[in-house]
Amino acid sequence: MLKLMFQRATRSARTGSLLIAASLAVLFASPVHSSELDKFNPATTDPELFRIAVRHSERLKVPEKGVKMLVVMTDRKNGRVLKEKKVFLQKTTATADAAKLANSQNGLVSIYRIPDRQISKIRALQAKFLTLPETRRDEIAGSLSIDVTGCKLDPDDTGQMLISTFLKSSEFSDFVALATDYDLRNVPSGDLATNADPVRPCR
Repeated sequence: MLKLMFQRATRSARTGSLLIAASLAVLFASPVHSSELDKFNPATTDPELFRIAVRHSERLKVPEKGVKMLVVMTDRKNGRVLKEKKVFLQKTTATADAAKLANSQNGLVSIYRIPDRQISKIRALQAKFLTLPETRRDEIAGSLSIDVTGCKLDPDDTGQMLISTFLKSSEFSDFVALATDYDLRNVPSGDLATNADPVRPCR
């Protein structure tokens, strides 16, 4: 089963900046073909072709190591974590791809990929999963999430902070939208203290 989750903005205690979580969640087994994203299979996708694009306001900065991929495999019966893999994505110079996703009202586009040193490790994880008996694979749930951390350049900026995220992989000929023009200040009530700005200034 594969499902696209709504993005939510939360405050990152580790960095003191904004964290956009839950862009994409995928279960490795039992795919349901209900959308374009259902073509994506994290167990068989080519990690060398995996790309995440982030389009955001020029007033927002995404720092180095600001885009992270997390793969978690759990036991369906008891929820126990079997394997967890965290990868900081690397910014590329794919200007052609960035130009296609550009928006005059929301100016900067950055493309991120899995670093070369991590590709063989991801492939080994995929191979280990695929060599399991089918009955065992059905007992495992897997999730893939993309986190984007950002901060505002002007400490006094209180305007909208729109951000869009896109996925491109070996299953797609082009980028597929995960979330479009999400306002980082649209934080669910109760997540932050009253009157606190969810978008923190850059340090």
